[in-house]
Amino acid sequence: MFLFVLVGLFAVITIIGLLIPSSVKISRGIIVNMDSSNVYKELSDVKGWNQWLPWITADSGAIVQTSAVTNAPGAYFKWKGVKLKSEGKLTVQSIKPDEIIVLHEIKDMNTSEGGFRIRSISSNTTEVLWYMEYKLKWYPWERFFGIFIDRLIGSAFEQGLEKFRSYTEQKYSSSTAVVTREN
Repeated sequence: MFLFVLVGLFAVITIIGLLIPSSVKISRGIIVNMDSSNVYKELSDVKGWNQWLPWITADSGAIVQTSAVTNAPGAYFKWKGVKLKSEGKLTVQSIKPDEIIVLHEIKDMNTSEGGFRIRSISSNTTEVLWYMEYKLKWYPWERFFGIFIDRLIGSAFEQGLEKFRSYTEQKYSSSTAVVTREN
């Protein structure tokens, strides 16, 4: 009887798991008070990503490595955390003025494609959208995990975007202030 119930429970969980979608789309956006060309410049060059990526800023001892060419397809940003034991690699797949496509390879997660969409709202205001399509395997437990992944990755995206906004707005406001003082 116990074995019958156990097999039945496993079958029900498997069937429910198969009904859950096979991918999860995660996205978070933010408005940055800066020209879209400067936002593009910052996002398309991986050498500055250590200033705002949530997995790096949360672990001050993280070891970071970037490719020799940092602002072209194939450029990568790799890290290994010390305190948080996180590690991963983000590789730029393509760069366009309004979108940067990135391959996300994060420890204990499936490799996922995503990136950044950049949309100019006005001359000095830009919308940045960080997105990822996380493909789930057919395993029922992974499909159930997909229900919660938006909260896990989404909160990291939110933290990263907030740090990106602070970092870039401060960087470009101080560079503007320097130019203004010289005149």
